[in-house]
Amino acid sequence: MTGGIVIILLYVAFVLVDSNKKKTQSAYSSKLLTAPDIDETDIVYNGVTNAIGPGVIEAILEKHCSYYKSLQPVLRQKFLERTHHFMKQKVFIIKNDEGFREMPVLVSAAAIQLTFGLNDYLLPFYKYIRVYPQEYPGDNFFKVLAGNVQNNVITVAWNQFLKGNENLTDGSNVGLHEMSHALYFQKLVIDPYGAREFCKCYDHVLSACKEAYDIEINGQKNLYSSYADSDMQEFWAESVEIFFEKPDDLRNQYPGVYDAMKALLRQDSLNKSCPVIHEKTSFAGKLASIFGYGKS
Repeated sequence: MTGGIVIILLYVAFVLVDSNKKKTQSAYSSKLLTAPDIDETDIVYNGVTNAIGPGVIEAILEKHCSYYKSLQPVLRQKFLERTHHFMKQKVFIIKNDEGFREMPVLVSAAAIQLTFGLNDYLLPFYKYIRVYPQEYPGDNFFKVLAGNVQNNVITVAWNQFLKGNENLTDGSNVGLHEMSHALYFQKLVIDPYGAREFCKCYDHVLSACKEAYDIEINGQKNLYSSYADSDMQEFWAESVEIFFEKPDDLRNQYPGVYDAMKALLRQDSLNKSCPVIHEKTSFAGKLASIFGYGKS
């Protein structure tokens, strides 16, 4: 049997196995794809019709994004292009006109930082990004939020976002935190059959995080905040923050979490100028990429 016939048969098998699953997944996600409420006083930045040019994006990144500034030139160009592309796919709902040009750029940059080692980085399920000037009430008005992810909307409080963006060693970064929740939902809930390799790697992250979680809640170590101890989703998101902002501490105290996070995100956060890890692709991986399956 020739190689070409084998590839065709494998492709047919992939399609037959996934077709029903994808229909269920599509029906589920379509229920959540609704436009959020937009007030008449909101500034709406649609990336398709109101694109900020690459020159302006580059100037903003150069001034405010330390991750970008640390990259070697060729990776800076890649980061810039990805940020521009990400912005063009989103609608930003801005609740205050102060810094409204920086908001789409820097919030997009947080997403690109998180996904810089991945091939799929657009988080397509999340069409809307909402930015409040400061903390805002959640569904429960007794709870004030610095950010959250709900339906197809990512929301951040700008004052808290800037605070996390300015202090890059405290392990607290609202932008990375909320993008981590969005990445989890995009890959493991919305598109698990198209992100098999990511899901497999996430299982290793979850296993390592559970061990670290037990150590933290028993008071044996204190790298994570008490908020991270509330559940594994928050522990995952804070692990991402620490991975980028306290990589030495994470590697020293929880090497299993650090190594699993490296494999998942395909980045080594200790290598500031060249964090992306290029891995050799197996035959199965090459086959998957040909037919659009198993993208990271």
